[in-house]
Amino acid sequence: MIVSNANLLSLFLAGLTATVAARARAMPVPPEEGDRDDSTSERDRDVLERVDRLLADQKLFRDENLTLARLARRAGVPARQISGAINRLTGRNVSQYINDFRIAEACRLLRDTDMPVTSAMLESGFQTKSNFNREFRRVTAMSPATWRAENRPPPS
Repeated sequence: MIVSNANLLSLFLAGLTATVAARARAMPVPPEEGDRDDSTSERDRDVLERVDRLLADQKLFRDENLTLARLARRAGVPARQISGAINRLTGRNVSQYINDFRIAEACRLLRDTDMPVTSAMLESGFQTKSNFNREFRRVTAMSPATWRAENRPPPS
């Protein structure tokens, strides 16, 4: 039996269409802004406030092994609830949210101390230089060394 290129293309397109349709049916439909009730929004704000306090006051972001599960245990809130609140209220995922705290700390260290960039990276909770540099650029749009040069106060 000989299969023509046209038949192969038709079979491929039919399979692709079926796959896309199946995935579309499986995807949840996000609620419209007006569909969220106020209690959910209030709950999200409460969760985010609790997480913010842990990250800022207790400096949990400095823990290089911090995970969503560990953060949830410390906050006494289910991990899924923390993740959802961060996603809905900030538009970021949990890693980005935690890394924003880490970058803020790294910026403070780079501005206020003579500490080497690698030391500031480790002190602010990053484990790898590649992740630190990527996240630093995401937040500040420049490298740590450039940021330091542009943001150091003039010598007294």
